[in-house]
Amino acid sequence: MNIDELAIKEQHLYSSVIELEGTIEEKSDKVVYFGISKEYREIHQEYSRLAKSDLEALKRGLFLTWYSIAEPTWLTGITDLHEESEERIIKVLDRRLKRDITDYELDWMLDYYSGWDYVFERFTDFKNFQNRLKSKSKNELPNEIDRMKMEQRGQMGVYWNSLTRFNKETSS
Repeated sequence: MNIDELAIKEQHLYSSVIELEGTIEEKSDKVVYFGISKEYREIHQEYSRLAKSDLEALKRGLFLTWYSIAEPTWLTGITDLHEESEERIIKVLDRRLKRDITDYELDWMLDYYSGWDYVFERFTDFKNFQNRLKSKSKNELPNEIDRMKMEQRGQMGVYWNSLTRFNKETSS
């Protein structure tokens, strides 16, 4: 699958998740029962395969890794991701950081994720990545994002668009 097809698949899965009804436990069970979590795992694996040659795939895969731990299953539709895929994404990122091959968006995303210390603590072998998360020089989130473009970026785009910081009605 290509990056656009993956985004469309993510949008469909996200729509399925927000339509689930019941208690938190029932919703979490339905995520597994209906195969939503399995499909997210497959999407994440595909992002990890594309990450070496596609910065966008790296960003989305990293986001899903972070999001799967930072937010609950009933909200995201994501349960356990494939460990090798997670590690592949972090390895690609670690190499990019070593060579200083990032962009502004990836930099502020990393700084945002660094606020959740526990999320990436299992990736201790990746020193450039760990050092970047602990870095003192933090990039603030931008004041604006291209909300229309973000809508085309799977659940990562849904998340960034959901932040009130980027909501024109709440920004001044």
